[in-house]
This record gives sequence, C-alpha cells and structure tokens, in this order.
Amino acid sequence: MSFDDFLNHRCNIYHPVKKDVDFGYGIKSEPAEERLKMPDLEDVPCHFYVSSSPKIVQKEPYPVVEGEAKLALPYGVDIRENDFVKSRGLIYRAGIPKAVHGNHHIVVTIKREEGIKGAI
Repeated sequence: MSFDDFLNHRCNIYHPVKKDVDFGYGIKSEPAEERLKMPDLEDVPCHFYVSSSPKIVQKEPYPVVEGEAKLALPYGVDIRENDFVKSRGLIYRAGIPKAVHGNHHIVVTIKREEGIKGAI
C-alpha cells in the first residue's frame, strides 16, 4: 500500500486575505481575515485522521462539535498556519504544518470553525 492510497479524501485550501472593515460613520476596525470564494488549492489529496476527542457542547442557538483533528497532505502542498481547509462542506482552520519523516508528507492540526467564525 502506497502513501497515495492513504490519501483517501479531497479538500480545498484557502489562504486568508486581510480586509479592512468599515462599519460606516467613520468607524473602522482592525483588518479581518476572510477567505475568497475560489480556493487557492483545489481538490488536494489528503487524509483526515479519526479523532477520538470531539465533544458536543451546548451553545446558543444550537449545540456544536468541538475538538481538534489531524490532516495529512503530500509534501510540497502550500498550506500555512491559519489557512482555511474545506472538505464536504465543513470548514476547518489549520494549525502549524509539520513535515514528517524527512519531508515525506505534512501533518497539520485542524480545528473546526463554528458559528460566526465559520461563516466568515
């Protein structure tokens, strides 16, 4: 079994873009990060590790699933800290990417974006 067979999922990767937010009436805020509609990297082969630590937390107006998971990517994929990763309609935020086994592949810790953060 090769590593390519291990990459059984597909994901899109978005690099965040800083955008000035103007609330009107001369009120501005710090630049906010958002993702563009078109991904920077599309249909990237990947593998989502099964996570044993998710928990359901009751929040308003509905319960949410919290927890972290790991994502494996081929070496050389341009993924950075705080990138958005989208797969099957769910959006995650990437942690610090780490090269594994002498630049064989990349492992990134991802966290699910919920609520307002997930909508941006």
